[in-house]
Amino acid sequence: MWAYRAELTTAISALLDAHQVEHLVLSERLLPNPVIAVDAEQRSRVLHLLKTQPTAAKWWLSPHRDGIAGTARPARRLLPRPMVGASGILVCRNLLTANGLPLNDSETGVLIQFWDRVDAESTSTGGGVHAAGTRFAPDNNGVLAYADPQLWQMVQDNDHRLPATPPHLLLVNEPIDVVYTWVDGADPAWRRRKAEALGQDLSSYTSDAAIDARFESRDELRYSLRSIEMFANWVNHIWIVTDQQKPSWLREDDRLTVVDHRDIFTDPSALPVYNSHAIESQLHHIPGLSNRYLYFNDDMLFASQAAPEDFFYANDIHRFFPSPALIDTSEHTEQDIAVTAAAKNNRDFMRTEFGRTITNKLRHTPQAQSKPVMERFEAEHPDLIDQVMRSRLRQDTDYSLTSSLSQYYAFAIKQAVPTAIANGYVDLASPHAEYLLHLWQRKRDRTVICVNDSGTESERANRFLRRFFVNYYPLPSRWEAVPASSND
Repeated sequence: MWAYRAELTTAISALLDAHQVEHLVLSERLLPNPVIAVDAEQRSRVLHLLKTQPTAAKWWLSPHRDGIAGTARPARRLLPRPMVGASGILVCRNLLTANGLPLNDSETGVLIQFWDRVDAESTSTGGGVHAAGTRFAPDNNGVLAYADPQLWQMVQDNDHRLPATPPHLLLVNEPIDVVYTWVDGADPAWRRRKAEALGQDLSSYTSDAAIDARFESRDELRYSLRSIEMFANWVNHIWIVTDQQKPSWLREDDRLTVVDHRDIFTDPSALPVYNSHAIESQLHHIPGLSNRYLYFNDDMLFASQAAPEDFFYANDIHRFFPSPALIDTSEHTEQDIAVTAAAKNNRDFMRTEFGRTITNKLRHTPQAQSKPVMERFEAEHPDLIDQVMRSRLRQDTDYSLTSSLSQYYAFAIKQAVPTAIANGYVDLASPHAEYLLHLWQRKRDRTVICVNDSGTESERANRFLRRFFVNYYPLPSRWEAVPASSND
């Protein structure tokens, strides 16, 4: 979607340029939509171009006032009355998939703003003087409030862009990678290795250590990768960590690498493991991994336009997202399932290490990670990391490092802060799962979503999940060498 928006910005600018309409393009990441500023006296001319020029034939237009976009109409059916008093026009392309699904919404649009020009000098609220001919933004866009005549002329000679400046202090200016852990639970070789591991004495493992749903694949990774290309194309590199496996449809390239467990485990003799806690304890060992990265389970997806700043601050501090759900307050019991046992162990660690307690679980979202923080944790607690690494199946002595403990540890050493994100979570075993997926598709108000499976073999669940994926993420990504099944 970012690419479509950039293409639309270029197309609008080219249309205005071809008809000698002076304009200024603001495409900074601080803006919710790219802004193209034109002189307010050019309003009628711009509206006429949008209504009559072939380039704009498939564009849709919405009046924009007070930061709110009105009803969208095809450019050819533009009505003058709704545009009266509008401070701008939100332009979207009418994007459809091959099977007719619409892709355009306000997030993919470009805002043409009408900037008023003053004919005489005026006093600035900051104490200076605005020269005659200065143009003023109608709304506070967070980037540029006005353009004096000198700046306005300068941008006309600079491809309608502002002169280059150093990166904004508040914007993340370093590469952000994504790391997935993935398994094909139907792979015969993998199942054979797992069966051999399960042949051991299971008395020390938790009751849910071998649930097949934990290893089942519904092609979630395919659609999660699509979500990155649609909503987060700023991702620098994608690493998919597997156990001697690779999705049959996947295409590696200069932005995506499959990494085997053997390449990241400090001691390969600990392999094989069938415990996400153990695998997650080694992710920061990936060769070439960026210092800041997002950890995804393959059932996590972006659901709308996201930015690095949703997960990281530009001063190297990262964000994490506490949940209202509480860690079980009781002491350890033999009945604790793996996630409960790990949460209690995390709490014990924080009490011992920092003399502080924790009470909340974290939301099921991509987790912002810091390689320097994990390296420091490992240097300070090598025995804990080694213990978790060697936990072949989930045990009651595990710690959940990436999904919880590393975040609370980072906060304790002043490297992370708790905050919020618009996330959605659904368990496919829930009777409300289909309704929630339908609601997300209709409202599209989540930044990230998680489609979890606590243990269902329902073919109906498979069908409605597949339908949701195809409708929400219809565009194949660059990493798909083989198309999705026609059954989708």
